[in-house]
Amino acid sequence: MVISVEEILPLIVFTTCGGIAAGAYGMSALGLLCGEKAAEADKRGWLFPLVCIVLLGVGLLATLMHLGQPLRFVNGMANPASMISQESYWAIAFGVVMVIDLVVAKLKGQAMAAVRWIGALVGFGLMVVTGLAYYDCAFLPAWATAVTIPLFIVGDLLMGAGLVLLFERAEMPRTLHAFTVMAALAWVAVAVGYAVYLMGLGMSAGLVFASIVVAIVAGAVSACVLAGKMPAATAKIVVLVLAVVAVVLARWAFFAAGVL
Repeated sequence: MVISVEEILPLIVFTTCGGIAAGAYGMSALGLLCGEKAAEADKRGWLFPLVCIVLLGVGLLATLMHLGQPLRFVNGMANPASMISQESYWAIAFGVVMVIDLVVAKLKGQAMAAVRWIGALVGFGLMVVTGLAYYDCAFLPAWATAVTIPLFIVGDLLMGAGLVLLFERAEMPRTLHAFTVMAALAWVAVAVGYAVYLMGLGMSAGLVFASIVVAIVAGAVSACVLAGKMPAATAKIVVLVLAVVAVVLARWAFFAAGVL
């Protein structure tokens, strides 16, 4: 599809809001695997799936804005072979799992690890098909590159790490801050690759390089927490904001490069 400048914002909102929810479930599952008892274990644990549901809902509303009318969304689901349909299927499945997680967390007072892992797997599927949807646009050279897929996956995980940190108790964030440092480093590698690719096409990569700088700062903040140089309660808010800014900058460049 060929997009106009006016359509960039809905795409940013959809991929960012849906992506941060998917990435957060992935990072939450990794935290549980490493023995972290996240804030889901307290009486407000249901807030995490609720916030993720709201984020996915906002993203889907942005999709309706992009398509122009609900009927186009329904028609987009009619062809299972298309990546747009796949995005819809995975988004719906992810939403269902999150609702189950919300109900379980509200009734039991804590999340079930099995439900959280299923959410992480379905969320990862959503991240992959989102990247593939743009990678498949062979008529748009700025999108049809293998870097596109990790650009979405790693970006979602970086933002997701920041969101999970927001729900962590201040004394238990070390594993997730380590994940944030790793995600920031991975983002730098992927973003550098995409910036070089854009420059090879003769396009501007200024926003992508700005994104790299912001991601480095986000990783540095988490590294400071690990080194005991910064309070975790303050750092988690800073990391979330920086992670979102870094990804949005790169995705704005990505979608703008697809405008013909």
